[in-house]
Amino acid sequence: MTDTEHVVIAGSGRVGHRVAQHFADRGREVSVIDPEPDGQLEGDDVELIQGDATKPSVLEAAITDRTGVVGALTDKEDTNLVVCMAAKRYATGIRTVARIEDRAGDEYEEYVDEVYFPERASVRAAVNALTGSDVRTLEEVTGELEVLDIRIDYDAPAAGEVVAESLPEGSVVIAESGGHVAVQHSTKLVNGRRYLIAADRDVVGEVIEQCRGERA
Repeated sequence: MTDTEHVVIAGSGRVGHRVAQHFADRGREVSVIDPEPDGQLEGDDVELIQGDATKPSVLEAAITDRTGVVGALTDKEDTNLVVCMAAKRYATGIRTVARIEDRAGDEYEEYVDEVYFPERASVRAAVNALTGSDVRTLEEVTGELEVLDIRIDYDAPAAGEVVAESLPEGSVVIAESGGHVAVQHSTKLVNGRRYLIAADRDVVGEVIEQCRGERA
């Protein structure tokens, strides 16, 4: 799965808030379900849905034919499991991620596609869990700069183009993924290959659009 067009998040606490804002900054549509949603999230790319995500009518209203992933990020793991299992019922191809506090929570992976352990990882790890494997933010990086490990899609605008002419100002290609081959401004980006790209937060969405051919 690539960076999905529409993300549904259950829970607008600290983790849910930051993950939702991260996807909104990338230009993704985000729907946040919470009994008492945080009004600070509301914007052009964030839809706030007040309600209990475990209720079928509430969850069904949030999921659309554009939804690629549901992240259950409340602070109650039983709620998160119910939300993920219900989401699978409404859309069999949907990806689910559950926040689990229990360190022995690997057993829950039988019921969800991926488990996120907040006490073991950063919020960037939650973003990566929801995103999938084609675009991943390096979790060790701090501050406003993001370093992406991203695969160039075959139909992407940047595929076959020179680095200097394909990516926005505020971003730089560091190397091919793994750091074995340095990249110059005159290097052509090869489709199917992965690259490490450093980017300011405000241009991350444009970088993903150029490399993945997706809306940003």
